[in-house]
Amino acid sequence: MGKSHSRLVFFIFSSIFISFFAFSVAQQNFLFQNCANNIGNYTSNSAFGTNLNSALSSISSNTVIDYGFYNESLGQEPDRVNAIALCRGDVSVDVCRGCLQNVTRKIVEVCPNQKEAIGGYDECMLRYSNKTIFGILDTQISFSLSSTQNVSENVNQFNQALQDLLGRLRDTAASGDSHRKFATGDTQSGFQRIYALVQCTPDLDLLECSDCLDNVIGQLPGCCNGKMGGRVINPSCNFRYEVNDRFFSPTPDSAPPSPTGNDNTARTVVIIVVPIVSVVILVICIFIFLRMRKQKPKETIEKYAMHGQFSVKSDVFSFGVLILEIVSGQRNNCFRHGENVGDLLSYAWKNWREGTTMNLIDPTLSNGSRTEMMRCIHIGLLCVQENVVNRPTMASVVLMLNSFSLTLPVPSEPAFFMHSSILETSSSVSYNTRVTESDYTKSETVPLSSTSEDSNELHPR
Repeated sequence: MGKSHSRLVFFIFSSIFISFFAFSVAQQNFLFQNCANNIGNYTSNSAFGTNLNSALSSISSNTVIDYGFYNESLGQEPDRVNAIALCRGDVSVDVCRGCLQNVTRKIVEVCPNQKEAIGGYDECMLRYSNKTIFGILDTQISFSLSSTQNVSENVNQFNQALQDLLGRLRDTAASGDSHRKFATGDTQSGFQRIYALVQCTPDLDLLECSDCLDNVIGQLPGCCNGKMGGRVINPSCNFRYEVNDRFFSPTPDSAPPSPTGNDNTARTVVIIVVPIVSVVILVICIFIFLRMRKQKPKETIEKYAMHGQFSVKSDVFSFGVLILEIVSGQRNNCFRHGENVGDLLSYAWKNWREGTTMNLIDPTLSNGSRTEMMRCIHIGLLCVQENVVNRPTMASVVLMLNSFSLTLPVPSEPAFFMHSSILETSSSVSYNTRVTESDYTKSETVPLSSTSEDSNELHPR
């Protein structure tokens, strides 16, 4: 593969990855929105419009706050803008700030001239109004999402276990401070593990947060009865749960597990379904890469699927493997270095640990930017770490690829997949499918006094 082809591979890989995923985050993953048509409108060149742009810009560019809660008030009545932004309590500072940049842009696209609006992604939410909203409990609007899949056990037992878990988390979150009111935890119900989180905006006091969470948890029967996953969101608080999928990162003050059941009563292997957009990107990148090397893309892509590359832990892992394969010019499950046959991840980790990472780079790429290639290797190793919790989210990977000024964390030992071990053992285990956003149905409830114009239809992701 010549110099021009090498550069083309890197360019296409980076461009497709960033463009497709940025589109996914900014467009398809906007989970909920409501534009209040009965509050009043503004024009872009009005005093309110100017104040709104300034408030949103201040939130999206803030590099001082590191606890995920933002409050801005700008201007004088009647054009005063009050805005609040809240990041999910377990996401990193970088992911939070990246999400805020997206949501502050998106909210004015979906609500172009309303003086009050709310909307959000999975990692953050934003609301603004011409009324005071800081410290005000608001449960007038709620959004619910539920899985299309039902639990495979006694529904009453499952619902009781879930209610008990959410009740414990409510008490933990409500006792939080003015920076964060957030809690995560899990419990066992029969053969299934339930993971959940709850969160309030930290401007609420203990009683207000508890009341708010009681309100959204009380919507469980109508929203998510016996479902594999679900959530209810209102402007002041929210909850989410999933079965057999720890979708959050652990936090120091997470509630301890409930003694209900025994973790050893069942061992279930969970396949995490890769988002369609990510699969498309992976296939395109692999196809281009193999074409450059005169290999047969169709057959090789089928082998990727057969060997579980698209469903091991998460698509983040698959991206990490792909990055390392492109930089090294070799496949992970048939890696050869001299006379030694092993796996690419082991070799990459060994060289990283010994400070000889340049040994990993394909000689045909030797004329490329060493800085870029070293960073790609670094990001690849972060994506394939053995502990799933330590792997970055897709949003974090986008930030890493986009910003060379962003300091990368030190990777730990990767997950090693020697040869075809996944394929050889797959026939002896049972699989459940993780609840993904594409499996959710969505609904929104608004006050009875609202007109039909006040409710914006939620579009599937």
